[in-house]
Amino acid sequence: MNYLIDRLAEFVQDLIERKRLLNILSLVLAALAFIVRFLPMPAHRRRICDGRMYIACQQKNFEKAAKIIVGLSNRETPGADSMRLFLYEVLSHVDPRYANELVKTPRFDRNLLPVIEAALLRRNGEYEAALSALDYTAESFPVRIQVAEFKRSLLLEERRHEEFALDGVTRLSHDPDKPLFQFAASVAAAADSAGRSDILRPVIERIVRDRDAILNDPKLLSRFAQQAVEASMWLLDLAGAKQVVEALRKSGMEKAADRLAGRLNLDALAPMSGLIGRGHQDILARAGLSPPMTQTHDAVIIIPSAALRSNKIDYSGFRADIRFVLQTISEYLDTIGLDYGVKGQIKLHGVEDLPIPFFSYHTVSGHRNGLHFKETDRPSRFSFDTGGYSGWSEFSRKSLAELPLHEVDATAADRFFQQDQAQTISRNLSKYTQGPLHAADALPTRFVFVALQMIGDSVQELAFCNPIEMIEEVLKVCEKIGYSVVVKRHPLCGSTAIGKYIWENESAGRIISATGSIHSIIAKSTAVCVINSGVGAEALLHEKPVYVFGRSDYMAACFVCKQQGDFEKQFQPARTAVSAEDLRRFWYLLRNEYAVDLRDTDNAKAVISTRVKDHIFGARMEAQSRNAESRCPETALPRPSRTTVFLDAVDDES
Repeated sequence: MNYLIDRLAEFVQDLIERKRLLNILSLVLAALAFIVRFLPMPAHRRRICDGRMYIACQQKNFEKAAKIIVGLSNRETPGADSMRLFLYEVLSHVDPRYANELVKTPRFDRNLLPVIEAALLRRNGEYEAALSALDYTAESFPVRIQVAEFKRSLLLEERRHEEFALDGVTRLSHDPDKPLFQFAASVAAAADSAGRSDILRPVIERIVRDRDAILNDPKLLSRFAQQAVEASMWLLDLAGAKQVVEALRKSGMEKAADRLAGRLNLDALAPMSGLIGRGHQDILARAGLSPPMTQTHDAVIIIPSAALRSNKIDYSGFRADIRFVLQTISEYLDTIGLDYGVKGQIKLHGVEDLPIPFFSYHTVSGHRNGLHFKETDRPSRFSFDTGGYSGWSEFSRKSLAELPLHEVDATAADRFFQQDQAQTISRNLSKYTQGPLHAADALPTRFVFVALQMIGDSVQELAFCNPIEMIEEVLKVCEKIGYSVVVKRHPLCGSTAIGKYIWENESAGRIISATGSIHSIIAKSTAVCVINSGVGAEALLHEKPVYVFGRSDYMAACFVCKQQGDFEKQFQPARTAVSAEDLRRFWYLLRNEYAVDLRDTDNAKAVISTRVKDHIFGARMEAQSRNAESRCPETALPRPSRTTVFLDAVDDES
């Protein structure tokens, strides 16, 4: 019976996430909530509350969600998922009095009072005070998890990876006998980001120990199988993940095993199993859990855990695209007979500097040994650059005058631009799924559009100001000239400070909060302002003036606002930063020289192979130049000018 209820809950959750039948589901769950109110079914009451709150949040009816959890807490202690929704989603969009009402209800767990206090402090932007409020060990396990998770969200929002890794490994030690796969995996990623192999070791040991424990307990296996497999994938432990799936089969849970294997796409990983296994062994060696790998190589391929995991917001085929690039690189190196090593990467982003040529996903470097690749704002189009991605890339370091625009045929550039417009705008394509074009927001006649990003996003390190400062600067100018300001929050943004700012300023009539398709909003706007979001690139395709408040790979075609007042100095409605012809040539370079379209697999393989070949040759030339300088500095050839410019720019920003 519990298995059937779990599957039904998964089906309903899937409908909610896809925003299907929300009104009907809301009515059904409300009726069920009324019925079970009089029955001895506390667990079901909590799950129904979870679903009702989730629907209300999807419908942006946050006040309704707040009333639902307060109502439940009058009769039943809210479950962990309902509390998470309240803390991370609801509280930033409603009056803080709902928090006070919740803590006064008879069934509210008083151990959670410091978490509510921390959430209110976070809402006001008082991060250090919020962290201090969480500096305690709760009495019960569920509350300890809530405290640990909330502190994690605070620290990672500010990219304090080492601090979280240290705190996380301590909190894991408080409950040594409880399976904590998801939390442990996030601690492992933070430890890898911070370069703390000493922390990585006990966390890996904990994941393996928890996995072994559930393999010998059918009830725990049924409950934690998916979490165990996902944690194994973080570690590139494909064998460990398969072990969990096979244990489900041996326990008679064939459907659960098939569903999990299908969700994780284990069959698709088979062609890469050798590379994945070598990456896992590297992780174990760096953590001191296997003998150190001392063999030297001529190059290194870095295998990221991102190639194995999945996320519900991914565009279809995203992880397969990462694997395609990795396999293409390895196949080319095999073809030319180059001896290469493999390194495993748990972290989501970071600096990667190796003394030999390497190939890495979602990383940056201070030198040119690495060829870094990453998805752009467009599905299946990946950038390749020796500096990194976004505003770390060498491409972004060049002004329009320094880019080879003259080498691009104007007719070809215009044709490509128009084709891209037709394919992207009319089809409503973007990195994340957009609302339908016909269901657009009610927008004012004249407005500037400000697109926000996730606060903890790695590229926020390249910002010239924070998002609220950007909005305030735009508001200052627009209020003078009678323009409205429309703001759209990132679909994954969990910042309560941003949520509070939008809620307060929308209530005051200063801004308009939009939720519709990016393309509908951009098309009607006078100008678009971003830190360095991919929305800025999409706005260029709409031929709108774009103002960037941070470094980005497309900034050469934008107005750049580095200091307070730059927006006011540069803003002229409808005036673009570059001519239409230069924009088209720049767009051609951005999409075809800086990036590669992976949809045409044969062409993509050929282009990637050429870039790998050129990168190896260039890295060797760099090494020879450095060796010549060290042997005889006065006779050494000058370093390439673009490298000198790049290194100088890094020094200026450090």
